[in-house]
Amino acid sequence: MVQRLLVWLAASLLASAAGSPASAQAPDPALQGRAEQLVALINGEAEIETMFSADFLAQVPAPQVRAVGEALRTQYGPARALARIDATSPTTATVLIDAERATIRLNLAIQPQAPHLIQGLLVAGAEVRGDSLAAIASEIAALPGETAFAVVRLGDGAGERLVGHRAEETLAIGSTFKLWILAEISRQVSAGERRWTDVVTLDRRSLPSGQLQDWPPGSPVTIHTLAALMISISDNTATDILHGLAGRGNVERIMSTIGVAEAARNRPFLSTLEAFSLKAASDAAYAAWRAADEEERRRLLAADYEATNPAGLAPGRFGTAPNRIEVEWFASAADLVRTMDWLRRNGDETTLAILAISSGLPPPLAAELAYVGYKGGSEPGVLNLTWLVRNRSGQWHVVTGSWNDPASALAEGRFAELMRRAVQLVR
Repeated sequence: MVQRLLVWLAASLLASAAGSPASAQAPDPALQGRAEQLVALINGEAEIETMFSADFLAQVPAPQVRAVGEALRTQYGPARALARIDATSPTTATVLIDAERATIRLNLAIQPQAPHLIQGLLVAGAEVRGDSLAAIASEIAALPGETAFAVVRLGDGAGERLVGHRAEETLAIGSTFKLWILAEISRQVSAGERRWTDVVTLDRRSLPSGQLQDWPPGSPVTIHTLAALMISISDNTATDILHGLAGRGNVERIMSTIGVAEAARNRPFLSTLEAFSLKAASDAAYAAWRAADEEERRRLLAADYEATNPAGLAPGRFGTAPNRIEVEWFASAADLVRTMDWLRRNGDETTLAILAISSGLPPPLAAELAYVGYKGGSEPGVLNLTWLVRNRSGQWHVVTGSWNDPASALAEGRFAELMRRAVQLVR
């Protein structure tokens, strides 16, 4: 339910001044020198404390920086040389590092004053040599826990599956379930039942992620704004307001309309606050929920969970270890392909624009695509990333992958990089 960063390392990538030129230019010697040190960083030979600013290391401690270098080296092999620097200002650049199995792309920013320490670094992706969808599927299949993956080329019919790994297997998907609420709101708008410009009030709150949980009760907001926040930053309060507006039963029906194979597993269709409440419930209450059938669960929701006060559910109660991931929303990779294809076919321009607010991709990769719609979801032990993309030749694809492990937290950066590689291959 908490939307997580899809990068391995990020810390205040700062331009030296507003309006820095975007075109590549010859790098200053100081920028060149720091870029060359990134080869040593990946190879585990860098002196982190003498390379990075104190502000950077306050956000990303030296052991974490070393761990990122080790992860890059493990995945792509040792760094061999600095391949290229595309400077965008005297203090910022995109740096390409030639490694054994890939070209690694990093965004670099250094301080303008001597000794020009690194003040921003972002791992922006990698081009793997000889990469293939089959190779990515094999790497995903080798991850611990349960995984699923599919890439489908869309057309007028069911589409052509280019690769699939357990694509029909139903797994927890985190906040990606919000696509079904978007679909139902979009349907209601198309049917003339609502308008994107309709104004409603904030009549409930959930826990983060998001912003609206901090807004005053009763604040006016449009349905468009709620949907945009729900998809782009996974705002849980926006989601629950739309959940109430759309209607639980209507969202349950749209899942069946779309073709979600095990839609019954998502009935009753939970709000985020209800899910948080069940994860925080006593062992006895949780056992009662687990043992109940659909009818009894609806009764329990109305009696015990619909009116939960989120103030009693501090986010700190939800740690970094998996917590009752059976309380979730569920779909197969094939279901999510059908969901994105339904939105492509049936959603209006506003629906598709909302899906495209946050690409979930490094900007250079997103810029290579004609359209990117994205929704992801996660909690400890649960991760899903799903894209609807159109490449420059006009061909539409869905790229989707899920990873569940009830026993341990997930290597989210590793999975995100695998999924970005799949998007690269359809661009």
